[in-house]
Amino acid sequence: MPSRDEYRAHCDAYVLAIRDLCSTPQIRAALEDGRGKPVDHCQQLHRYLTALTYSHPNRRAHYTVACLIAHERPDRHPVTPVPDPDQSVVWPARPNLGASLARAARGRTDGPFEQQLQVLTRLSEDLLHRRLPGLTRRLLGADCPPDFAVLLADLTYWRSDRPRIATRWQDTFYLAAPATPSAGRKPVTPKRNST
Repeated sequence: MPSRDEYRAHCDAYVLAIRDLCSTPQIRAALEDGRGKPVDHCQQLHRYLTALTYSHPNRRAHYTVACLIAHERPDRHPVTPVPDPDQSVVWPARPNLGASLARAARGRTDGPFEQQLQVLTRLSEDLLHRRLPGLTRRLLGADCPPDFAVLLADLTYWRSDRPRIATRWQDTFYLAAPATPSAGRKPVTPKRNST
């Protein structure tokens, strides 16, 4: 099992490798078809992904992230951070899915990103993988792509560490998103101490 920092470096390298594969339109189309399916239902993807995923934990996370990256248009790939030798400093500052949802929610009224986040954080691994392609297309359309390397690491450990990952996504969302009272509720005003 790789160390945490080795695995994070693998996640960055994997994203770069998938973006390179996606520069070929036929491969990108094949990867797009993965749509969160279990690995054994992705027969056409094995030829592209086996060498990149075979020895790593949770191959389904890798296949799902490949599908999500394939939804990016090659001319719109964001600059991927160059992996830093000291991942422990850089990695925690990188945006997770909660940050992407918060950016998409800012100033928009066409989607309940907060509700989507609440649903995502309660989903089983299988249902989460199935929901991510549609959500990722919306985020890409809003020009708020997720950091796919961070998402890969989160998906890899979702089954064993969901509460911590879900809390991190929510914390990031609520710290970044503007605080607005829910419809029909009055904002709570703190009581003053009259002593």
